[in-house]
Amino acid sequence: MALLIDDAARRKGNAQSLPHADEGLQARARSSVARWLSAHDFPDAHSCSVDGITPLMLAAMHGEDRIVAALLDEGAPVSALDDNGNDALWYACLCGTPGPILRLISAGLNVDHANAHDVTYLMQAAANGRVDVMWLLISLGASNSLVAPDGRTAFDMATDFGLQLLLTVDRLKNGMCESSRFADDAPSHNLAH
Repeated sequence: MALLIDDAARRKGNAQSLPHADEGLQARARSSVARWLSAHDFPDAHSCSVDGITPLMLAAMHGEDRIVAALLDEGAPVSALDDNGNDALWYACLCGTPGPILRLISAGLNVDHANAHDVTYLMQAAANGRVDVMWLLISLGASNSLVAPDGRTAFDMATDFGLQLLLTVDRLKNGMCESSRFADDAPSHNLAH
């Protein structure tokens, strides 16, 4: 019984000191964000740079989940769009780091948002061969039946990417075979003196 009382007292004491700990953590996070913003030439979390890219988009593109979280805490505009109609989740999907993707969807971004070119995150991931991002987005409810203006779905785009990859590998393989054949036919030079 004494152990339970001591544990409850300890928790009560910790609870009283938590607001100060939270203030310290928040101050460090604000300082860290301020340094990050300055290093990337942003005056504040609400600004944007060339092509309408916001700090949140840039942090998401680089997979900097800690900065994404801090920017969201500072009220960075989560639904801001760049000049092509892409939001921060688009940039997070380019990087493929799960943390920012999950955080931005939790912040309210629509997993099926289409940009100004009517391309969704899932399509963009597919067209870039990011199968890991495709799996994550589908598991989070992204629709695989949406169609791009060219009539292709995300799965069509992934198939096209895979085909291009196979053709490239085949060309490389054939090129290596040809170059090794030329090397076999070339006269040997003794480099030793």
